[in-house]
Amino acid sequence: MSLTLHHCHEARSMRVLWLLHELEIDFELKVYPFTELHSDEYLRVHPLARVPALEHNDQVLYESGAIIQYLCELYSPDQLGRLPGHAERPAWLQWLHFAETIAVHGASLVQQHLVIYQDEMRSATVQKLERRRMEKGLAMLNQHLSGSEYLLTRFSAVDVAVGYSIYLARFFTDIKQFPELQRYYLSLASRPAFLTSLPKEGDSHIIFQQDFYTGPA
Repeated sequence: MSLTLHHCHEARSMRVLWLLHELEIDFELKVYPFTELHSDEYLRVHPLARVPALEHNDQVLYESGAIIQYLCELYSPDQLGRLPGHAERPAWLQWLHFAETIAVHGASLVQQHLVIYQDEMRSATVQKLERRRMEKGLAMLNQHLSGSEYLLTRFSAVDVAVGYSIYLARFFTDIKQFPELQRYYLSLASRPAFLTSLPKEGDSHIIFQQDFYTGPA
């Protein structure tokens, strides 16, 4: 079965790339600069010019959460996934989609800090609001993770989904204020599959050119 992932370093497609490495399956990787997704060739793959896009035989999937669920059901239903009927299935689905509760605010902050170039077009109000909303989600995670190594009873794909969201959040808020979450993230970030999903040192096609983006107080 042919699998091709269309990917931009550090974008939401990193979730899928990380999962593919956890699954240890063969796939083709096509990497694009974040600002160069509007070619006619790529628009035929994803008409909205976004990542991820996963081609599997004659299927094309776009949404990272849908792709994660699809891959788990195909390749790891009992380990990284949770099939219908499993006691952890409801929680697995909840955390899979909760990942976007955090990431959507991170994406808005990416727009404010990196996509909008003119200072006069950036909004201090939007930056404050998005950071605070993101931190509320992180605080909820921090509470849930107290005394727990993973979101469920053992590592699963929802740790990949949420782990990427924390990776993104780190560029805009100090996760040291959430000690349980920081412990959890550092554990995830030591996994070989996570490390393999990161851009190579010196790669110019990355989204984040600095370690932290300071917003208005």
